[in-house]
Amino acid sequence: MPLLDPLKPLARTAKLRLLKRKADRLVRITVAAERGESPDLPPPVFIFACGRSGTTILGKLLALHPEVCYLREPYHLWAAIDPALDVTNLHVRIPPKLWWEADEATDAIRTRFARLILGERERTGRRVLIEKTPHNVYRIGLLEALTNSRARFIHIVRDGLDVARSIDRLASNQPYRMAGRADYNQWWGSNDLKWHRLRIEGPSRGHFSENDVAQLKSNAQKGAYEWLTSLGEADRWRPVLGDRLLEITYPTLTADPIGTLSRLTAHIGASAPRSWLDRVSPMVSSERRNEGEALTLPPAMAQAFNDWQSRENFPGRAASLGEATR
Repeated sequence: MPLLDPLKPLARTAKLRLLKRKADRLVRITVAAERGESPDLPPPVFIFACGRSGTTILGKLLALHPEVCYLREPYHLWAAIDPALDVTNLHVRIPPKLWWEADEATDAIRTRFARLILGERERTGRRVLIEKTPHNVYRIGLLEALTNSRARFIHIVRDGLDVARSIDRLASNQPYRMAGRADYNQWWGSNDLKWHRLRIEGPSRGHFSENDVAQLKSNAQKGAYEWLTSLGEADRWRPVLGDRLLEITYPTLTADPIGTLSRLTAHIGASAPRSWLDRVSPMVSSERRNEGEALTLPPAMAQAFNDWQSRENFPGRAASLGEATR
């Protein structure tokens, strides 16, 4: 064991406290964005997806763009905007909400969003603001209200089997630990809060029945449900967002990073300098497959999972509970 490993949980806890304090200070600072952003600036961009779908590498590439102000999963800022937005209770200890709609954009939330999220463009001097939080897929209504339906969105989709197995590995192995937070799971949050919200809110939003969801026991099964709800929400909002939504797949990004990044920069209103493309494209490695046990789901969920896999030309399939895997 490396000498400093026992200190990492303490360091993480201290870092989280500092980030939250910084966010609380920024709440009190007025920024130009509160008066309305200049129409000459590109609208803010939000990356969403089911986690483990490639958002991290995509964000790393865009963060190195000379025109981009990039916010990587700024949970501390969202917790300061409204504590109930802290889905996993990383920074606060209150009951969270996963789904947010336009009518929940209160004046206080609007002001804090302008100061904390939009204000980063002013603070950094970069013209293109990109925020990446996978949970955004459940907040599109709220984001639409906060940006006056101007925001642009990027949705990245990865093979559901790979995603479910990656979630299973992360949630089960617990590589991310914090001091004094034995109840915190890196994927599902404090006392599995994110899963509880998915289990309760998902069926009420039309994502399968309560009985189907109650049958999900393993982290891989729960991860597959999260993947299905993410894709279902993207489908729900696609007609509303129109050409403000750009969807790509993880295999497309890994197979053709320069072509994919060129499409993305055009979508977000940024240039595509050759020097940047040449710098970041080697950072994209070949697509990795996550091997693991067969995935079994309740029949209706397995059918929907396989329909999505077929629609996106992904190879793996789920089996219905009680049946052999195809």
